Amino acid sequence: MTLQAQQDQTYRFFKSHAKAWQAKTEDEVYSTIHNRHQAVFETMKKYPAGSALLDVGCGTGQLAIEASQKGWQAQGIDFAEDMIEIAKQNNQQASAGAEFQVGSIFAFEPETKYDVISAQGFIEYISLGQLEQFLGFLKTICNPGGSIAIGSRNRLFNVHSINEFTRIEHELGTMDSLIEEAIALHTSKTQAEAVECIRNLKSEYVQPDKHPLTGIGVDTRYQFTPSDLANKMHQAGFTVKAVYPVHFHPFPVNTMQDAEISEIHKEMARFASDKMITNHQLVPYSSSYVLEAVNE
Repeated sequence: MTLQAQQDQTYRFFKSHAKAWQAKTEDEVYSTIHNRHQAVFETMKKYPAGSALLDVGCGTGQLAIEASQKGWQAQGIDFAEDMIEIAKQNNQQASAGAEFQVGSIFAFEPETKYDVISAQGFIEYISLGQLEQFLGFLKTICNPGGSIAIGSRNRLFNVHSINEFTRIEHELGTMDSLIEEAIALHTSKTQAEAVECIRNLKSEYVQPDKHPLTGIGVDTRYQFTPSDLANKMHQAGFTVKAVYPVHFHPFPVNTMQDAEISEIHKEMARFASDKMITNHQLVPYSSSYVLEAVNE
């Protein structure tokens, strides 16, 4: 699939699924979107109220709205008009002061620099060249001492999922490296030790030509391991400080079709989100993660 075809497909999907995306944020038991935001708020705790937040690919706006309610100068950008329309409605209903605009981050011309920049559910839809360009741009608009919080689909999870993703990794010959990184994270006793392992591995993996679908109607959705993404951040001038698990899976993936197991899964994933967001040892068993890195 060409880059333009991938991004056209991404645009069509999110433009047509804005209401469904809003509904995902309202799941009272568990929401991956809420889980990602929990990780971003861990990053934001390091900065005072009144600091500036940019949320790239903001969707229906919940992160920027909650940040605004906490006293932050919060701004969101998304290229899907329908997402921004709902975000503005949500902002008004919450009596919040977040600002939203339609547009591509690659054409964005900010009037200020930011203390925290978030991008959740974003880098999987851009090319590797665009990812390098994106991180380089963030370096220019992030204040010195500021942080980025970048979410990624977790390639390490392919070791745990035992499905088509695992088979592809086996065919690519990447399993040994993935297992090595998963062990390093799982056996690290502290966040600092886990981050040091991620930095030292300096992993870089070839991307497969095909990507199994998982409920999002986009054929090409990239995955990165924490070490691979950390290496790319380092090359852009950022220093990784923490890794946060997102969407912990306590049961085998193929058991999720059972309604009772699915509900228990949601409850445990919510517990991990609320009570264990800083536990790096959950990352190999989580389908996503967020890396926090500082502009030093």
